[in-house]
This record gives sequence, structure tokens and C-alpha cells, in this order.
Amino acid sequence: MKKIIYIIIGMVGTISLYSCQKEFLEKPETTGNTTIETVFASSVEATKALANAYRTSLCQGLFDNGGTNIGNGTLSGISGECMPGETWADIYAAYSLAGLTSERSTDNFATNYVAIRRNLLISDNIDKVPDMDATTKAYIKAEMSGLNAYRYLGMFIRYGGVPIVDKTFVSSDDLAVPRASLQATLDHIIKLCDAAYAGLPDSWPDKSVGRLTKGVALAIKSRALQYAARPLFNSAIPYLSMGTNNNMICFGTANSQRWSDAVTANEAMISWGKGHSTDIINTGGGINTANSNALDDYGTATSTPNNREVLLAYKVDNTANNVKMFKFYIPVRGSNGRSGTDINNERYLTDNAGMITNFLRIYYKADGTDQDWPKVGDNPRPYTDYNSRMQQMEARFKADNYAHGIDAWNNPGNSVWSYDNINSGVNTAGSGKGVAQSTKFYYKAGTRSWFEWPLFRMSEFYLNLAEAYNELGNSAKALENLNIVHNRAGLPSITEGDQSRLRLLIQREWSIEFYKENRRYFDVKHWKRADIAAGVIGGQYEEFRFTFLPGKTNPAITSDILSYFNANTLAPFWNPRMYLEPIPLTEINKRILVQNPGY
Repeated sequence: MKKIIYIIIGMVGTISLYSCQKEFLEKPETTGNTTIETVFASSVEATKALANAYRTSLCQGLFDNGGTNIGNGTLSGISGECMPGETWADIYAAYSLAGLTSERSTDNFATNYVAIRRNLLISDNIDKVPDMDATTKAYIKAEMSGLNAYRYLGMFIRYGGVPIVDKTFVSSDDLAVPRASLQATLDHIIKLCDAAYAGLPDSWPDKSVGRLTKGVALAIKSRALQYAARPLFNSAIPYLSMGTNNNMICFGTANSQRWSDAVTANEAMISWGKGHSTDIINTGGGINTANSNALDDYGTATSTPNNREVLLAYKVDNTANNVKMFKFYIPVRGSNGRSGTDINNERYLTDNAGMITNFLRIYYKADGTDQDWPKVGDNPRPYTDYNSRMQQMEARFKADNYAHGIDAWNNPGNSVWSYDNINSGVNTAGSGKGVAQSTKFYYKAGTRSWFEWPLFRMSEFYLNLAEAYNELGNSAKALENLNIVHNRAGLPSITEGDQSRLRLLIQREWSIEFYKENRRYFDVKHWKRADIAAGVIGGQYEEFRFTFLPGKTNPAITSDILSYFNANTLAPFWNPRMYLEPIPLTEINKRILVQNPGY
């Protein structure tokens, strides 16, 4: 199969590797056993430790990484993209209706430091491996710096300033490490990125594809500086007062230099990519020219393993029936139709996670104009109107969703992806089925139930530049970079020159391009969107409902569907404290860390 360092959850080899390393990688050595010496006694065992470091570092924020993270759902369900799913699940009951409590976070705070410690131990001990050459050892040390930078980046975005651990502890060390300032945390991320960049190669041989490169180090740095420049952190005053600890959640100044730093980092990232065959995929367009292959190019970028747009992915190449994360994304039950379960035996987990009308309105039609969707209170429209308008939608919508009554666009001609096989019904009186349902990550996947989560795609850095240049008042450069992404989607160029209106168009592009990729939940907070409590994170959600001919109920028979209309549905909770996440109360009760305001 693929020549890769596989990070396979559920395979016997990985389970045994994890269990044999768990003790020495999770706590300081105090018992005098020889576990570290055993693991670093050969390159074979050290390489297993390396694979485990990737698995446990890059899972940050993805489903089912244990502990206090939100379970049984996806971030889309609390991001204003989709409904949150089953009503009994954490993501519905514990978050949507009441917001995060001080015992919940989206990444399981404590596991960050478990991963960081593992990586530090590998870096500290890799020189002990007798049959490994010096170049390989140096690469691994750089990889550990990069993996830790990735973990700190995720915490920086979620919590602000966090404790900085830059060495492995022994029993005599003071383990009471307080939270650092926002600036110190950012500086640590940049330091780790620079160390990783200095030591990593530009590319790996085929057998090692998937490991960190210099490009990934630049990507982590670019994202960190982008979030540092956004208004949540780049402000004279914090979103809520934290008293003498305001510097943990706010820089204390609004400084345009942060946007300039973001420009420099993102330009360097794109320059590196162009020099190393890594760039946005566009095979049918050009500068200010709509891409005629938009569906295939965007679908490939988000779904095809090892494509040239993805710098780094979380590689869990195993079936959905063995890895629960996939069960929240693939709507296919079985290869033989609705009665099968060989592809996803818990397909019901996707049933009530339909897209909300609020998010549908963000998408463009294929000609670049806005679609006319019904408002709450409008008269019902015939189903033929719904079907026709869905067929008019842009390529990214079709790559990422299927519409009610229409075979999935993402796997054309494949009966496994016919509407009759994949649909979970429509809303008639209840809620959850949405205006459409997701097929994201499965473009031309056939019966493959796994996907490789794209952690960094090149389109991110063009949108970063569009955003940063606009904030610096350079609309020409902002439009140049925005349209690289917009044109790739098959859409005509945007020409808006007003800074405020262009800002909203750039944010709109972010929302569409990275639908379901765990970005919107954080982006809208760090942008401090004025409408965040009005149907984005909180506020009134809307969904379509459908009516049928008397005695008919099957939405796969479209001639039986009479009409559709828009209706209010869930109204999730919002409070300004939610701009950042709480540190779990179990950590706060140790009286070392201070809590974010409002929790």
C-alpha cells in the first residue's frame, strides 16, 4: 500500500507500541527500570517511538483523543456550519445548549503535555540509538521541535498563554509551571518552528512521505502569526478582564506590525511551496480566470491522500468500523446499499448533522452570484425549486455535500453514493437533517471509508495573505491572493476595494474553502465577528423542512416531495467567555494555573 509512516489507530502493532511506551513517555522516570534504554536500543524501536509521536501529537482537537475533550460529534456542529448531531451526545447537550463548562475543551488540555513530554523524551534520548546515523538523529530532533510547535499552536489558539515546558522533568524538578504570557507563548512557538526549519529536510523519500518538512515548519509559524495578528489577541484590552493576568489573553496593544509579520511568514511559505512542487491545485484556470476543473481540483485537494496541495495530514489509514472519527463523516452504510454495514456500521451518527440554512447562504452560485433561498416565514416553494437551485451551486458545495433527493456529486456514477443509499431522510417536523448533508473528504473515494485529515493546505496561506494585506490597506494584493482561491473554485474574480466589505468577503471565502476542516470554530472567534451570537456560534439556527404527497415519505422518490420551506431550529448558547476555552477545573484546582475569564 502507501509507502508512508502510517499512524494507524486500532492495529495490533500500534496498540502494543503504545502500551509499551505509555509508562516512560507519560511520567518522569522514578522507578529505575530500563524502559527508555530498551526503546532507544535500536533504530527499529526508536522508529516505532517516532511513529507514535506523530500519532499522539497530530490528533490534537480531532475526535476521541480521550479525557475532557468534547465527544460524539464534530466541531462543525458548534461552529455555525451544521447541526450538532444526536441529542444525547456531548456536543449537543453539553455545548450547544449551555456552552463549554470548566471541565470541557476541544483538545483535552492535559493531553497536550503528555504529547509534548513524549516528544522531548525522544529528542533527549535519540542519540543513544547505536545503529542510527547522525543525520537521521538530527532530523528526528527537528521533527520533535515541529510536533511540539504544532501542539503549542493549538493551545495558543484555544487558551491564549499556556505553561511552557521545554525540558523533560526528573523527580527533583519543580513541576509547578505557571501560564506564560501570550507573547512568551508565541515566542516559544516561533523558536520551535525556527529550530524545526533549520533541521528538517525539504522532502522525504517515498517510504517516509507524511513526515514534517521545512514547509510544515513554515506553515505552523504562518498560522501562529496570523492568529496573533487577528483582533482577539491584537488588542489593547482583552475581550473580558483578567485583571493582572490580561497579558495571558491579549497583547495589550493593537499593532499593525503583527499583520506585517504575518505577511512575511505567509509569503515565505508560498515561496517555499512553489519551489518544492507544493501549491494550490488549479488545472483549468489562471490569473483572474475561473477554473473549469473546479470540482475535481478542490475535491482532490480535500480528499485525495498525498496530493500536492496538502503539506501535512493526520494519517489514520484504517476503516471507519475500526476508527470512530470517520463515522461522523462518511454517510455510506455499506458497499451493497442501505442494508449493508461493511463501510460504516454507525452511519446514524451523521444523520442529524445536516448543514444549517445560515451556512448555506454563505456559498455562491457557480456564476459567482448569491443564491435566493427562502427566509423563515416565506411561503413554501415547490421541491423542483430546491432541486434546481441546488444544481446551480458552486463546485465546493457539490464536492462537500449532497442535496436531498439528488445523488452525491462527489462520486458521480457510483451507486454506493446514490441518494437512495446514503440519505438519512429529510426534516418534516423535526430537525437535524438540514438543507443538505456532508460528503466532505470523500471525493471519488468509492468504498474507502477512511481519509487523511488535511492539517495544512496551501489555500490557507493565500487566504492568510488576502486577510493580512487587507488589514494593512493594500487591497490590490489582498484581491490578488483572494482570487487565487476564489478562481480555483470556478468563480469569477472579486473586485471589491472597500476594506470593510472586502474583509467580509475574505472571511466568507475562509468559511467555504475550509468547511468541515475545524477552522471556522476558531476563526470567527479570533475575528471577533459582530454576528457571532446571531446564528454563527450562538443564536438562531435555521433548517429546511419538506412536505410530501399524502401517504408518501420516501425522499429518494423526488416526485413524491411537494415543497420545502425554511424554519427556525436550534438556538445554541453564546457568552463572551467562549472566545477562549476553559482550562479544565482539575488543573485549576491544583492552584498553579489561572482560569480564563468567565469560567
